[in-house]
Amino acid sequence: MTQKMSGNSPQKILSASPLCLLVIALFWVCLQISSAYEVGAPIPPEEFGDDYYKVYGTPNLTLSLERSNVDQGEATSLFMTLTNRGRITSFQVNEEPGANKREEILAAEREQELEKLRTTAQDVSVEIVAENKSAIDIKRAVAFPGNIREGQTSGRLEFPIEVYKNTKPGLYKLYALVNYTYQRDVAVKGDEDHPESPDVFYWYDTLSQTIPVTLKVERKSSAQFAVLNISPAALWAGSKDNIVKITIKNVGGDTARDLVARLRPESGLYVSVDESPIPALVPGSEAELVYKLDVSKDAVPGKRYQLKILFEFSDSFRDDLTDSENAYISIEPQSSGLFWAGGLLIVIILAGVFVVLKKRGKI
Repeated sequence: MTQKMSGNSPQKILSASPLCLLVIALFWVCLQISSAYEVGAPIPPEEFGDDYYKVYGTPNLTLSLERSNVDQGEATSLFMTLTNRGRITSFQVNEEPGANKREEILAAEREQELEKLRTTAQDVSVEIVAENKSAIDIKRAVAFPGNIREGQTSGRLEFPIEVYKNTKPGLYKLYALVNYTYQRDVAVKGDEDHPESPDVFYWYDTLSQTIPVTLKVERKSSAQFAVLNISPAALWAGSKDNIVKITIKNVGGDTARDLVARLRPESGLYVSVDESPIPALVPGSEAELVYKLDVSKDAVPGKRYQLKILFEFSDSFRDDLTDSENAYISIEPQSSGLFWAGGLLIVIILAGVFVVLKKRGKI
């Protein structure tokens, strides 16, 4: 047995007839085709081999960014739109309809009309990815604008982001990963019995585009503010015309000029004088902001209410700058205020009675 096996040496197999080699080659090709079918190779259906027209061209989406500059530490939203600039690049006649065959004429007309939809981007999705994720945090990265026809612009797409405070000023890359479906081909077959209702066959395919976006991160002003103190630290529920003083300090390295500090209190507090202008606040200096507040009688006792201070100013480099800081004030129960007010009223009345009696010599 060993001798017989050794007789079938590789050299003898290689010297086999060309017919055997051809069979082996065909077998290998069949395996490759079978593998292609298994992985979903895009083999077009036979209906598209001899349809009336061949049209070439695809959707082509471009991106526009409403605002391309942000500040360090800013939480904002990027607003984008997509425009479909796709177009038909060529139109080829594959087969002419029969001159006397009404069903073929109607089918060819229908196919020509439907082929125009080739450049429509369908079921579009957009994902925004930051190249440097340690600089920019994208809070919501995906949007779905739907279908975008040739020449059409999508609605505004919003992507909330946060630029970290330690992000260095400069240019940063974002990438819009755009995916969509488009009509790759359409074939229409006439029906002799129903010429007005031909059979329509669609062939769809998917496309992806990666669109780079450049975002400029700018330095916030070197003038920066900190809240040092608020007086009084608490107000009574239901009280009116309270004078509240807030001490701020410029902890930055630049002078804030034409500074206006507007107060925006949390619901339950109402401000009647909401501006406190300061001509200039140099680095390291302090200023006292004065406001007049009313407190709702329904304000929650024991709660710390937020007072947001909006700063509008200029520095050495730019005008129309904005910043904000928060201060907090507590609310005391309304009964406490009434008690002290009532006690004070009683003291005043008793003092008046004492003076009157003394004048009459009864004391």
